[in-house]
Amino acid sequence: MDSLPMYVYPPGYGHSPVTSDYRPWEADLEFYGAWRRVRDNTLVDTARLYELWELVEQTAGVPGAILEVGAWRGGSAALMGLRLQDLGAEKRLYVADTFAGVAKAGAEDPYYRGGEHGNTSLDIISEFFHYLGLQNYELLEGVFPEETAHRVQDDSIALCHIDVDVYQSAADVFSWVWPRIPRGGVCVFDDYGFLGCEGVTRFVGEIRMRGDCVVVANLNGHAVAVKTN
Repeated sequence: MDSLPMYVYPPGYGHSPVTSDYRPWEADLEFYGAWRRVRDNTLVDTARLYELWELVEQTAGVPGAILEVGAWRGGSAALMGLRLQDLGAEKRLYVADTFAGVAKAGAEDPYYRGGEHGNTSLDIISEFFHYLGLQNYELLEGVFPEETAHRVQDDSIALCHIDVDVYQSAADVFSWVWPRIPRGGVCVFDDYGFLGCEGVTRFVGEIRMRGDCVVVANLNGHAVAVKTN
């Protein structure tokens, strides 16, 4: 059996490794099988992928679709799609990306300048999803929400994975999706606390006191906002 990689935290800027002997993904054979199929098409590490895997199941009873914004080559979205099919859930999966790299980099983002992670395409993800046998999904090419949100037909979003790397893009996606997330729904911010992604970390800090959510920083590179009312 292949060894699942450990999570590696970036050094510097007050960052230090957070270690634990508890690695439940190593004993989850369903996850392991799905992980092996998607691992070459994602930059998301195993710990965060497993969290997405679990959140798909935990939000299965929440009305609404699943939305990922910032997909690169589709690995994390595909993992969620495979989990939906395993569960027999009828939720639709929306996968949004510019397919031209990071958009909306600004002064809050010390590393990104725009266009990074552009080594992908709509065809790469489309062919990958077809190879996996995924169904009930829609690929949205363009800047979200401005250019593609009108194609989301579901009124509610049960789970949203925001993996956009920069402040303004995270803020714009959240502003669009949060009113559409029902109570018990979840918004997951990738790259929380990462060196170079301070803009995302700053934005999560700004929503912590909203009053309509609980925000948990899991220290694995995710911040999870759960809608409470």
